[in-house]
Amino acid sequence: MPPATDALPDPDIKVVQDATVITDIASPDVAHGVFDANATFLPSSRARLSRDRFSGVPDYAAPREHLAGTYLYAGLSHDHFGHFILDSLVRTWALGQLDASPDGLVLPARRGMEMGPPLPTRLRRALDRFAGDLPVHIVTKPTRIERLILPSAGFGHGPWLQGTPAFHSHIRDGLADLPVDGADRLYLSRRRLKHADQLVDQENAIEEMMEAAGYFVFTPEKYHLDVQLGVMRAARQIVGADGSAFHLVPFAMRRDAQAAIFLRRNRPEMLDHLSRQMQGFAGVTPTLIDARLRPLPMNTPAPLDLGVLRDRLGAAGFL
Repeated sequence: MPPATDALPDPDIKVVQDATVITDIASPDVAHGVFDANATFLPSSRARLSRDRFSGVPDYAAPREHLAGTYLYAGLSHDHFGHFILDSLVRTWALGQLDASPDGLVLPARRGMEMGPPLPTRLRRALDRFAGDLPVHIVTKPTRIERLILPSAGFGHGPWLQGTPAFHSHIRDGLADLPVDGADRLYLSRRRLKHADQLVDQENAIEEMMEAAGYFVFTPEKYHLDVQLGVMRAARQIVGADGSAFHLVPFAMRRDAQAAIFLRRNRPEMLDHLSRQMQGFAGVTPTLIDARLRPLPMNTPAPLDLGVLRDRLGAAGFL
C-alpha cells in the first residue's frame, strides 16, 4: 500500500464517461477505485486511509452491474460513524459546484463492511445533512456507470483533516438551516457505547466532576444527528475524550468556542489529528491533554490520572 502525501489535492472535478467502479472486498489494502472507458485506472479515485496510507489499486474486471445516468463518486463506504465522516463524505463538496443534481451517489464497499441498501439510519442522516437525499448505490461488484462525476478528495485522514476551503464551505452550507439549541458548557460522554474498547477510564467520576462545574453531560449517539450538531453549535466550551464526536464538533462549533480533548486510548497522535481538524474548520486550537498513567494495548482504554486531568482542565479555564 503506497504511502500518502501530506498535501490535499487541488480541487478538481472530472467527468468520466462509461466508468467502471471496482472494489476488492477481499483485499487487505482496501483496493478500490475508478477505471475509465479504456480500462485505465484513475489514481485520483484512491482513498487516503489512516496511518499515512493510500488504498491499493484493484485489478480491472469486466462490469457485472450497470447504472444508467449520472452518479457522483462520494467516497469509500464505512459502517463506523467516525470513519464514515472521514471516508464517505470526502468528495461531496462537488455537489454545490454542479449545474444539475446527479441521479445518485456511488460508494465502493470496504472489506468486511459490505453495506447494501438501505444504509444504517445514523449514516443515512449524515448523507442527508451533507449530501441531500440522493439515492445511494454501494458498489460490491464491478459496476459500469454511464456518467461518473469524480471529484478530488476535500478532506480525509491525517494531515487531510484540515480540509480544503471548498469542503469547509460545503459543510457550512449543509448546516445553514440547522436548529441551534444546547447548553453553554458541554461534556461529550462515551459511557453508553457498547464495546469495552470504546469507553473512557473512570468516566462516571469524570462526568460528576464536569456536572459539578456546570457542564451538560451529552451522549451524542443517543440523539438524531441534527440534535447532536445543534447542541455542539450552541456550546461555548466543549470537553471530551478523543473519538468520533470530535470529528463532528469542528463541523458545527462556533468560532468563539473553546474545546479541550483528552486522550482515552493509546494513540497519542489522535490529539494532533483532531486539533488539526478543529483549526482547519473552526479556527479553534483546542487544549490537548494526555493524562494517561501508563500505556496499554491500543484497543484498551488507558488508565487515567484524574488529578492530572482536573488540573489541566482547571489551568486552561474549563473548570
